[in-house]
Amino acid sequence: MRAILVDDDPKLVDAFAGLASGISDLEVVGQFTDAPSALEFARNNRFEAVFLDIVMPGMDGLNLALRLREFRSDLLVVLMTEHMGFVRDANRIGVDYYLVKPFGAETLQTMMGKLRLLAQRQEPRVFIQTFGRFLVRLDGQPIRLTGKAKEILALVVTRQGGEVSNEEIYSTLWEGRPYDNDSMGVFYNALRRLRNALEEAGIGNLLVSTGRGQTVDTSLFDCDLYAWRSGTDDPRSTFEGEFLSEYSWGEYLLGGGTP
Repeated sequence: MRAILVDDDPKLVDAFAGLASGISDLEVVGQFTDAPSALEFARNNRFEAVFLDIVMPGMDGLNLALRLREFRSDLLVVLMTEHMGFVRDANRIGVDYYLVKPFGAETLQTMMGKLRLLAQRQEPRVFIQTFGRFLVRLDGQPIRLTGKAKEILALVVTRQGGEVSNEEIYSTLWEGRPYDNDSMGVFYNALRRLRNALEEAGIGNLLVSTGRGQTVDTSLFDCDLYAWRSGTDDPRSTFEGEFLSEYSWGEYLLGGGTP
């Protein structure tokens, strides 16, 4: 979980960062002593949680939380203060946790237990489009995938968590080429480029390599194909006749005209 910290007291910022360093799945990616700096960071960076002091000069923590949620509506918000009198206001904006200063490592661990549960209920940040052309979006923005690396992921995604053997991927994407160790080198090069691209985007765990092939962790993303198959009313899952239109093998998956 990536988080930013905003507190007008630099000593408390440093103290919190020290406590957070002892939590393996919490990464403080930004530390700020004023609201404008935090907002500027939020415009160009991704994070899932924010730890905010309530009483700060200029914009207070409550209003900063509302502004930050304009960038991401499901942002986890933890307010920090020495005064319990702000609980009602905190509840009004729907904060996720309330830390009363001073607090120690044990309190922070308790808080993280709740945040982990809340994070599991958040909508996935990744959406994969198969209707029309294949596209992977992270927080609404397409990530850079090209060539055979992109095509490998497209094929694996169609199995909805099922394993696709390396041999099948190779024979589908490099149709007609011999299947041997020397020829498979092009597949492994493309697979490495795919892994690198996903890692660079911060979603490297989306692709899972098994003993004999590849699959995807379907809990980490939404997909128009999956929504369409389940019959949900997600407007992004409307099938209008085109499915993986840039790949010839996509036609074979259509069957009777549907994915």
